[in-house]
Amino acid sequence: MMVWLALPLTAGLYLWVKMLARRYKSPLINTIMLPALIIIAVLMLTGQDSSAYQTGTQPLNRLLELAVVAFALPLYQQAAKIREQLWPIVLCCSLSALISVGTTLIIGGILHAKPELLASIATKSITTPLAMSVSETMGGIPAIAAGLVIIVGMMGAIIGFPLLKIAGVVHPEAQGLAMGAGAHAIGIGAAAEVGPVQGAFASLAMVVSGIATAVLAPPLFHLYLWFMQ
Repeated sequence: MMVWLALPLTAGLYLWVKMLARRYKSPLINTIMLPALIIIAVLMLTGQDSSAYQTGTQPLNRLLELAVVAFALPLYQQAAKIREQLWPIVLCCSLSALISVGTTLIIGGILHAKPELLASIATKSITTPLAMSVSETMGGIPAIAAGLVIIVGMMGAIIGFPLLKIAGVVHPEAQGLAMGAGAHAIGIGAAAEVGPVQGAFASLAMVVSGIATAVLAPPLFHLYLWFMQ
């Protein structure tokens, strides 16, 4: 039964939460987090197999793969601004990746975390496919990496802009870069809802941060292992 209900349930929950978000304007009413929590609850309460739900939502997965191409449109619209600030953007996103991986390894070392767990956590701020691939090359667990990416993305979408407001970050380009570098694709969705400039720079930050993490994470991780020996 879940195979047939999965698609209308997912779409219906998304539209319902979207309507609530427009009405109440609360960061806690998130169009990704709330439907996901409700669907998890439904699967647990009814005892349905999650694989049946995945099968039922395959059409949405196919559309999602195509929709990723739409990220190129805001980048094209903001191409002039991006060209003017390209190297500062690359530097900031690379530093963001360095800080993300570095702090993970430092805190993990203090807590004596297992290397495979650290390898899974270190890629928490980049998009899921890349995080799974990079963490696996370091000996991590792809499933844990994917789960952490989703959690970090949802947290960024919920508290990202309120934190930026508290910190006094009001520049649209800076807001977009922060959301894309810290909360990847989910952050891009939240940034795009705020404005086209934020969405474009968030898309760029996700790409640059992903590349920087893929380049920096393995050598930093191996350096950490050598230091801890």
